[in-house]
Amino acid sequence: MASVHSRAAVLTSMAVLPGLARGADSVDADEDGIDDAHELSIARAYFPYFSLDAEDRCARHGVLFRVTPHPDDATKLAIWYVVLYERDCGRRGIGAHVGDDEVFGELVDPARPAPEGILAVRAISHQDAICERVTTCGKLQGCTPCATAARAGSAYPVVFASANKHGNYASQTACDFWPCDLGSCTLSGAPDSPDFVNAGEPGYPLVNDLTRDGFITREKGWTEASLVHFDPWSPARFGNAGDVSDDLTDASFLISPAGCD
Repeated sequence: MASVHSRAAVLTSMAVLPGLARGADSVDADEDGIDDAHELSIARAYFPYFSLDAEDRCARHGVLFRVTPHPDDATKLAIWYVVLYERDCGRRGIGAHVGDDEVFGELVDPARPAPEGILAVRAISHQDAICERVTTCGKLQGCTPCATAARAGSAYPVVFASANKHGNYASQTACDFWPCDLGSCTLSGAPDSPDFVNAGEPGYPLVNDLTRDGFITREKGWTEASLVHFDPWSPARFGNAGDVSDDLTDASFLISPAGCD
């Protein structure tokens, strides 16, 4: 996977992000110019209508996120949402494995409230595999409009997760892909409301142990021993899935403010 992190771009952006400048009482342990608690508020507020299939047999999950100034436009934010599942149930049980990491990205204008400030969403299902599909939607030039559903009384873009395999799609029709996620994306009756953990920045992590941080714990139903005390910034695989540190820096999810062309 390609990665992106320009320390110079982040430092330059600190003074120009509207409404996000660090105050005297702020805490910015990941050194990206944004108060860490504010990053959590942003990740929650601009999270799309995430639609998990009601028939998913391996639905236990949470969301690790990264919020950072966009390197090409310091007035915008790039957000990586890494959805971590305890298991992938496979297709009819075939190909099942412990751990699953699936990613989607957003381009956000923090000067506009959610959901209006969600400018574009990009999902990549089963990245780097034969079943990979890239779907992008949004309001920018060249973007396909996003499907929407009501969350907190407003129309939010929908990201669909396929049943049991958890491939992410910004289009429900794109999920109808033989033989990978054939017809297994549905609009759930209510949006997902997961646990969120702020990953921080490369070299400036905010979490190194997802169990100690209250994400992957027995109290929350997680039972797979190989996932306990997982460090998302380590090069280790998440169970038998992917490298989460690569997910958090993958430029494939960085959407250009110039549009989807």
